[in-house]
Amino acid sequence: MLQGTFALFNRALCVDFRLMRTHLFRFLFAILILFCLMIAHSSSRFIGAPGHSLFSNIIYLNFVFILMAGVSFFATAITEEKEEQTIGLLLMAGVNPISLLLGKSLPRLVSALILLSIQFPFTLLAITLGGVTFSQVLAAYATLAAFLIGLANLGLVCSVVSARSRTASTLVLISLALYFLGPFLLGWCVEGAVASRWITSNSMIARGTEAFVEGCYESSVLRQLLAILASGFSESAWSFQFWTNLIAGLVFFLLASLFFSRFALTEVSTDPGRGLISKKRNRIFSPGRAWTQALAWKDFYFVNGGLGMAVIKFVCYGGALISLCAYINITSRSYSLREMGLTMFWTMLIVVLIEVSLISSRIFHVEVQWKTLVSTAMLPQSMAQIAYAKVYGALLAVVPAFSYLLIGGLLGINEMRQDLGMVLAEPSFWLTCIEVLFFWHLTALLSTFIKWGALPLAFVLMWVGNMFFFFFMSLIIMSGGGGGPEVFEAITILFTLFLSAGIVGSHILINERLVFLASQ
Repeated sequence: MLQGTFALFNRALCVDFRLMRTHLFRFLFAILILFCLMIAHSSSRFIGAPGHSLFSNIIYLNFVFILMAGVSFFATAITEEKEEQTIGLLLMAGVNPISLLLGKSLPRLVSALILLSIQFPFTLLAITLGGVTFSQVLAAYATLAAFLIGLANLGLVCSVVSARSRTASTLVLISLALYFLGPFLLGWCVEGAVASRWITSNSMIARGTEAFVEGCYESSVLRQLLAILASGFSESAWSFQFWTNLIAGLVFFLLASLFFSRFALTEVSTDPGRGLISKKRNRIFSPGRAWTQALAWKDFYFVNGGLGMAVIKFVCYGGALISLCAYINITSRSYSLREMGLTMFWTMLIVVLIEVSLISSRIFHVEVQWKTLVSTAMLPQSMAQIAYAKVYGALLAVVPAFSYLLIGGLLGINEMRQDLGMVLAEPSFWLTCIEVLFFWHLTALLSTFIKWGALPLAFVLMWVGNMFFFFFMSLIIMSGGGGGPEVFEAITILFTLFLSAGIVGSHILINERLVFLASQ
């Protein structure tokens, strides 16, 4: 077992260390830490305890990266072997399931832990800026490392039981939602049951549920990070969250070992799956005849689930919004229809942004993965027309979320009308809109170059660009003497125009990249 484990582990690490992008990414992360340090040092005369601000930004940035890695990086450890149909060959070569699991998951975990360890010496510099102690730094990185180990093994389980990488990523995302929101919803249900007198507060069910919810809160990485970043933290780095996350990682690995023989050897079709497409006899959810825009029809039904997935989204979004509004209505003294509309609007705005981001990461990646660009390019259309048809079909999948967004906007229009003119007159508002559009274009472009991780990589690049922008903008404003707001608005407008040109350039680059891939 150890020989097979070492062989896969050694090969994966050797391949990883020989890739230039691996070292560039780690170097980039170290540069980001130094850049944050420069910002904290330059702002030390304006804010108190700049070290605490620097430390908080670094920790939360790492937390976001770990979440993205769990959804994309760790969730594809076994599914990529299924899609390439190489698991059977590895088993025939004498590699047993435990060795295969360790050999595929351990190198990814080591690479992520190395990325954390790179930052640790630089983060210690936050102590010299004030507001942070060594015990806080140690506890924060121990918390993140334990959460990383648990999440890596959760991704391994989802990768074992799933047939495709997309399904595994979805399972990880659902599991994370239950991890962060499950205790909150369960506690709310128990409070509602006690208030409705379905159960008494002293019953065994109520006390057992309260104890379980409290244990879930104690094991939450977000709760632990908030406690660590609070002033006066002096607890041990080896907290309840640390040990429970490590134990959860071990349990997840054992589950992956148990499920391997049942799920990992399932034969995966070499063709793209049809998802929730119904059989032809179902007239409602069947794709039926192709539309005039055949590529839009194909992407809507065979990539984004079609009407079946749209109905599921419509029901799930509606149920979630009703539950959220009911909870706010119960916990607040007054909750008008306008406030309900604002809640729906802002909630669904976040959902729409997430959905379009996910669509942009896979809209062209599917064609690249299944090597269908060559045959698609033979259609009597230009590559730009093909790309826009695919975008049209993919955006139809956002109609359920956009419908609730529109309903919420109509209900809360009177509340928003007061500030709408002021917001539209702000250059920062248009900069935010252009940044979101540029982020989607950058994600789509990166998805044609890399196998996985286009979305988190685009997030990193956007974060770096914004950091540089605000850093140089603050330097210009501080060195300008007077007229700070005017200079700020002028630089914001220039940056907006620069990103607008970047969007136009990304259209050209995506088209050239697709033409190049179609000619291979």
